[in-house]
Amino acid sequence: MLASGHSVRILDNLSAGKRSNLPLDNPRVELIEGDVADAELVKRVAHGCQAVVHLAAVASVQASVDDPVRTHQSNFIGTLNVCEAMREAGIKRVIFASSAAVYG
Repeated sequence: MLASGHSVRILDNLSAGKRSNLPLDNPRVELIEGDVADAELVKRVAHGCQAVVHLAAVASVQASVDDPVRTHQSNFIGTLNVCEAMREAGIKRVIFASSAAVYG
């Protein structure tokens, strides 16, 4: 997206990554540290965006067994918050990453 000239706003709790992985020296990159489970934050972050790439999730099966509440908050509530924020902001484009588990 950056290579195409777009600005990128990132909402990330950095639970599975680190700031040094991001090109934060690029003036078209904005990082907001937070969680998709925070509905009001997601709405503020979505404001003014044209599209959303939704990658936030607890992806580990073992982590979902060990902490099902956290998994539900991230994977279900977080996705619902992203969808609601998009609806309220009038954002019509989304790229959503799922997992190989959907294939059985």
